[in-house]
Amino acid sequence: MHPCTSDIREIHQLGHSTREWVVAGERLASTGATCARFTGYTEAGRGYRFGRIAPPFAQVLVTESGEGVVLVDRAWRSCPAGFAYLTAPRATCAYHIKPESGTWRLHWSIYGEECLLPSLPPGAAPRLVAVEATSFRHAVEGYCHEKGSRGDDGVLGLWAALVDRAVWRMLDAGQRDPRLDRLWLAVRQDFGGAWTLRRMASEAGLSEESLRRLCHKHLKRPPMAHVARLRMQAAADFLQHTGEKLETLAARFGYADAFSFSTAFRRVWGVPPSRYRERNALGKAARPAPLHA
Repeated sequence: MHPCTSDIREIHQLGHSTREWVVAGERLASTGATCARFTGYTEAGRGYRFGRIAPPFAQVLVTESGEGVVLVDRAWRSCPAGFAYLTAPRATCAYHIKPESGTWRLHWSIYGEECLLPSLPPGAAPRLVAVEATSFRHAVEGYCHEKGSRGDDGVLGLWAALVDRAVWRMLDAGQRDPRLDRLWLAVRQDFGGAWTLRRMASEAGLSEESLRRLCHKHLKRPPMAHVARLRMQAAADFLQHTGEKLETLAARFGYADAFSFSTAFRRVWGVPPSRYRERNALGKAARPAPLHA
C-alpha cells in the first residue's frame, strides 16, 4: 500500500480499550520556555490511530510488545517489538495498531521543535530502526512513576537524563560499526582528553584515512566533528540537569575557556549554552498536573 500525503489526515484516535500514561516535562515559569516534553507509555487497543501532517515536535515511539503499522517512505511498514519509529518536526507521520495484534504496548517521548534533537532536523523523513529498547522502557516508566508519586525535582531530573540518553542512542541506530563503537566509548570515558585524529585512529585500530572513510560512511561527518558532537550532546545533558558553571563544563569537555566551549556548543545546537539551559532545564518550576487521555 503506497499512500500519498493527501491520503493522510490529522487524526488522534485512542480507541475505547486503550490505556495510556502521560506526563509533561517542566516549563521554566520565569522565562516562558516552550520546550515542553511529554513522555509516557501506552497499551493500545483496537481503533488506536494517529496521523499528523506537520507537527511542531519530534517523537520517538518504541514497540515493547504487539505490533503497530507506521508510515515510512510513503509506504506502510510493520513496527514489531524491538523497533522504534522516529519522526521529526514538520514531517508527515502516521501510525496505528495492527488489527490482529490484540494489544500494542509502546513507550514514547515527544520533544518540542526547539529542543533540536540530533539527526531529526525539521522536515526529515520518518525512520523505522531496530533498537535495544530496555533502557528506554525503564527510563520512561521510572520518570512516569516518580512524577505520579513523590515528584522529587532532583530525581525527576535524573530520570529525564536517562530518557534523553536512551533517545540519543536510538537516533544513532543503524549507524554502527564495532570499531567506531569502541572508539566512541573511549571518547565518552575521557571527554576532556586531547582527541587527535592519530589518537582516535589508534583507539579504533585503523589508519587515519580508514577512520575518515568509515566515519563518512556511517556518520556523514569527519571524526573530529563527531567528537565535538558527542561532547556537546553530553554537555547538553549537564546544562539541562545540573547547575554547573560554563567554566566548569568547559574544563570537563576539553575546552580552554567558557568562550571556546560556548562557540563549539552553538555550532552543534544552534544556540548558546545559556539559552539552551533556559529553554530546556527541568525541575525549577512548579510541576504541571499530569495529563491523561
